[in-house]
Amino acid sequence: MNTITNSLERANTQAQQLDQVFLQGILEGFIDGILILSTKGKILHANESARLLLHKLTPDSKPSNLVPKQIWRICQALKYSFKSYHSQAVIIDSYLTTSQSTPVRIRVRWLKLELSKEPFILVTLEDQHQSIQNLVLAEVYHYGLTPREAEVWLLRRVNYSYKDIAAKLFITLSTVKKHMKNIHAKRKLTAVSCQLSA
Repeated sequence: MNTITNSLERANTQAQQLDQVFLQGILEGFIDGILILSTKGKILHANESARLLLHKLTPDSKPSNLVPKQIWRICQALKYSFKSYHSQAVIIDSYLTTSQSTPVRIRVRWLKLELSKEPFILVTLEDQHQSIQNLVLAEVYHYGLTPREAEVWLLRRVNYSYKDIAAKLFITLSTVKKHMKNIHAKRKLTAVSCQLSA
């Protein structure tokens, strides 16, 4: 009987380890930074994207298992909201800027797992420049833009003026306008062909 119990315990432990490896693999695969925090502000898990963004937010500090103060303030707002909205799913959304002027969108929510009676705090960190680049790459492919049009479109999507695009790419203002005219024509053509195929 002892052998069966031991075998079941080993199988259960192996299954838990597989689940943990699988979960960690999923978290590492996210483009966004993922932090799992204790209610005291201790970092229990951070994927690689989160570690990179945390370093951008606090470049002068040593790596720590404590969440940076500017993120912890947002987490505290979630904790305070629990008293008033404990029966509702609350997500707090905020923005911070890194020392390299990278805007980061932060979403904070509760994470309840069966393995613990205590809830955790799930923090999602989204590098806004990276998100826009990913969107532009999809649009470049979807609209069939040339490499130069892609460069112009990326800068336009991050709110560069036509004049700033010209200066950044060392081209004339009229060339920027020509590229933008072509981009808008390709976008309209794609939209029309999508409507016709639907």
